[in-house]
Amino acid sequence: MNGSRETFIPDPKLTEEFRRYCTEECGIDLLGIADVNRINENARPGRRACDLYPAARAVLVIGVGLLDPFTRGWVRSGNSGPFYSLALLELERRCWLIRRFLRQKGYQCYGGDAYGGGLFSCGSRFSNIAESCGMGYIGRSNALVTEKYGPRINLVCMGTNAPLEPADVHPELQCGSCRACQNACISGAIMGDGYFHQRQCECMINSSPNKRYYSDHVDQDCDRCLAVCPKGDYHWRKNR
Repeated sequence: MNGSRETFIPDPKLTEEFRRYCTEECGIDLLGIADVNRINENARPGRRACDLYPAARAVLVIGVGLLDPFTRGWVRSGNSGPFYSLALLELERRCWLIRRFLRQKGYQCYGGDAYGGGLFSCGSRFSNIAESCGMGYIGRSNALVTEKYGPRINLVCMGTNAPLEPADVHPELQCGSCRACQNACISGAIMGDGYFHQRQCECMINSSPNKRYYSDHVDQDCDRCLAVCPKGDYHWRKNR
C-alpha cells in the first residue's frame, strides 16, 4: 500500500460480529474503526500507517474510561521502581482479546502498545484518529471529548489487515462558549483560539509540585482540564 487510496471490499458481517464481540463479550468501553487511507493522507511520509504496516486495511481505536481520579494515577511497583497505569493495564488486556479474536478469524493486528506508541507510532495523534471515526470530538483542551466519559479516557491504536468497515464521521466542536478547561489550566497551554501549546502543558504536568500524591506509591499528573470539563455521563465530580 502506498500513500494513495487503495480500494478493498469491507466485510459488513465480520464488522458487525467484531463490534458485538468487543462491546458485549469484552466489555470494551470505547471502540472505533478508522479509515486507514484517511490516516495515510494526514500523517507525514515515513510515519504513515502504510509505511509502518503496509497490509493495514483499518485502524482500530480502543479506549478505556477513567472512572475516578485514582484510575488516572500512576502506581510504582517498588519504592523507586518504574510506574505503571491502572487504565493502561486494562487497555493492554483488551488489546490482547481483540488480537485473539481476529487471529482466530485468520487476520493479524499490529501495534497496540499503550506505553509510548510502540509499534504503531504513526504520525497522527490517537485523539485525531478517534475523532475521524466518530468516537468524539477534539475539544478546546485538545483532548478527545466522548459522550460517555468526556475527556477522561485513555486510548491506544492498532492496525489490522481484517476487512473491517470504517466509520467516516466529521464531528463539530461542541464546547460552545464553555471555557472551563481554559480557566482551570495553570500552564496557559489552552489558548482558547483553537491552538494548544503542547510543550507548555508537558512541562507543567511533569513538574513535581503539580502532581497529586495519594501515597508513597501512587501519584497523579495535573488533571485540571479533565476534572472540570462538564461533558460525559460518568463524571468524577458527580454524586459526591
